[in-house]
Order: sequence, then C-alpha cells, then structure tokens
Amino acid sequence: MSDDPYWNPGAGEPSGRFSGGDPLVTDTFEGWWHASLDVVQRSWRSVGLVLLIGVVLPRWVLGAFNNNARTTHKEVVVTEDWGAWVREYSPGIAVGIIGAVLGLAVLYVSGSAVLGAVRTAAAEAAGGFLSLGEAFKFGFGRGGRFFLWLLLAWVTVVVGLVLCVLPGLWAIFALSLMAPAAVFEARRSPYARSIQLTNSAFWPALGRIVIVVLVAVAANLVISLVGLLLAGIWHGIFAPWLAGVLTVLTEAVMALLLLVPMIWVLAASLCTYAWLRGRSESVSATSLSAEAAGVAAPGGYTGPGEPGHPGSPSPTP
Repeated sequence: MSDDPYWNPGAGEPSGRFSGGDPLVTDTFEGWWHASLDVVQRSWRSVGLVLLIGVVLPRWVLGAFNNNARTTHKEVVVTEDWGAWVREYSPGIAVGIIGAVLGLAVLYVSGSAVLGAVRTAAAEAAGGFLSLGEAFKFGFGRGGRFFLWLLLAWVTVVVGLVLCVLPGLWAIFALSLMAPAAVFEARRSPYARSIQLTNSAFWPALGRIVIVVLVAVAANLVISLVGLLLAGIWHGIFAPWLAGVLTVLTEAVMALLLLVPMIWVLAASLCTYAWLRGRSESVSATSLSAEAAGVAAPGGYTGPGEPGHPGSPSPTP
C-alpha cells in the first residue's frame, strides 16, 4: 500500500529515490507535509517579512481605498428605483479607473514579492541567506514578465469559471505552481511549466494542491467574515468618520492574520514544485537554489534552463 493516500494506487510513488534527507525534494505525502512545515519553521521570519511588505501592505492599501471610495455618507432609502440607488453608491468613473490601476499595481508588487519570498525560502533550505533587499531585487527583476503571466492566468481562470466552472477549477490547479516555476526556470514559461508539472502526476499533485487551496480559502473566508462583521458593528455604533478609521484598523489586523496561512501556502507550493521536479530530474534544495541564482551548484550541476545549460545536467568532473 502506498504511503501517499491521495489518489495514488500503485502509480509508482513513493519512488524510493530519496532517503528523506533533502529539505525540499521528497517523494511521499508524509515527506511533503513535513518538508512544508519545516520551511515555515525555518523561514517564517524572512519570508513573512517579504510577504508583509510586498503582499499584505499593498492589499491593505487597496482594501482601504475600495472601502472608503465606495462608502456613502448619505442615508439612502432603497425603493423600486434601482437606478437612483446605483447612482448613490457608484464610486464614479474616475475612482473606478484609479481603483483598477491601483489593483494592477498591487498585483505586480505582490507577484514580485512572492517570487522574492520563494527565492528566500529556497536559499535558506540550501543553507544560504538572502537579505530583504536581495529578495526584492530578485523579485522585481523578474516581476514584470511574471506580471504578464499572472494576467493570462487570471483570464484563464475567469473564462474557465464563467464557461463551465470545472475548466476554471482545473486552471486553478494547473497554474498553482507558476511562482516556483518562474523562480527556478527563468527561461521557460511559468504558465506552461506549471501545467506540465501538475499534469505529470495528476492525482497525487491534485491531492496536495487541494489541501493548499482549502487552507487558503478557509483562512480567507473566516478572516474576511470576521472583518466584515466588525466593520458592520463599527458603522452601526459609531459616527461615520470613526467607523471608517476603525474599519481601516480592523482590515490591517485581518491582513496580518492572513500572513500566517500565506506563509504555509507558499511553503507547500515550493515543496510541491520540488517534489514534481524530483520525480523526473536529479534535483535538490542546493541545485534549485543555484538555478534561481543562476550559478553552478556544487558538483557542476545548475539544472536545465539556466545560462550555459540549455539541456541536460553536465556530468560531474
């Protein structure tokens, strides 16, 4: 019986190629689970700081803008004239454009920060260290290209959900490893590479990604509901200006709480990527970190797709 309980009856996993000593590359569900928790334990400070500055703060600013831009200070009586109701609550074209631009900027900054956080976690798993400035330099260095892939992924998911739900759910699964792919395989499309990796071991990968998505959705849902409940209480008890201030502060606290599951989701995605790469390639935390840095790992292996290595790994001299 396989050690991996997630839809893998005799599909060749565990492979037995790993002894369990690598901090990222595993071949069983249990190993993957412990590896992701180890990444959190090892890198929560550095990764958390990158995500706090690059993801949590921009999202908080966007949320505060949206709430304040769409909050009316008038009492509106809802009647059958829905047009009048919409006009009262509509933020206006200018505010809508500003919100859209701000949303795109947040997507770019957040995507770049995630790249920097993945690079930091990989470096620390290999025994290295990346400063905050180096993490953001790496992230923004690849963030522009990654931003375009994120837009394509967003369109893919939305179209899939609108057309027939299931294609959209498949897209969420298939594109879930774009960030690690963009970090470690700079010369390849993270969009296509994520699809290739997740479908190379569909059912075991689906089991892992389902857990990651469920944790992320549950955490976002619970924290968002608490935030909405508190915001409703503030607006029902206090004056509008004070309620607005309390709502912004509440959103800041909720964003900080979301940082905890966010770190584990990133760690689990990194370990899922490393597991899938390890099924067909001789990789390790050291070689993956070297790939991201664009330098040769000990033994002369940098990995496919890096400068000087368009194909297979070169033999150890």
